[in-house]
Amino acid sequence: MRFYSYFALACGAMLALPASALENGCPPGSYTVVTSPDRTTLSILFDKFDLDTQAGAGAVTSKVCRISHPLDLPPNMSLGVYKVDYRGFAKLGPSQQAALEVKYALGPHGNDHGRVFRRKVKGSHEGDYIFTENIGAGQMKRVGCGSDAKLNVTIGLALTGSGSGAMASLDTSDGKSAALVYHLDLKKCN
Repeated sequence: MRFYSYFALACGAMLALPASALENGCPPGSYTVVTSPDRTTLSILFDKFDLDTQAGAGAVTSKVCRISHPLDLPPNMSLGVYKVDYRGFAKLGPSQQAALEVKYALGPHGNDHGRVFRRKVKGSHEGDYIFTENIGAGQMKRVGCGSDAKLNVTIGLALTGSGSGAMASLDTSDGKSAALVYHLDLKKCN
């Protein structure tokens, strides 16, 4: 079975389940959300959002994290996301893979015209990885201008492949860089 099929079963199906059916892989207190003083970036740092394989061939290991973070906007301002950076670390053997799926939206609810980002890291690989998603104008709904503003994120991380010793995380090896960095655009409301 191809890796994507494993991932769809491991994470995709889990992300489709109601939130109450899954344990959150990053409960409050296990991550930090930091907004830059000029409000141009919002970063999410994890204390421990990682996976490893200890047991045998063909095993799928996965974790799902849900975060809903209120956005404190200045009066008469709207906010949009124009770029997202994803950073992590993976140690993978030749037949092992890690997959990342991030669903996110701005707004008071979890499904407000959001986006889905998917990438794979294939073995052999040992080191940090970084992906950047550039979002074109009009591809994501802005929030603010008197409405509640939240960033709602659901993250799926999965490992698959034969053998043990694989690991993947949403965090860099030195733990000093944010796992997710949302680049923000503030504009005055009309």
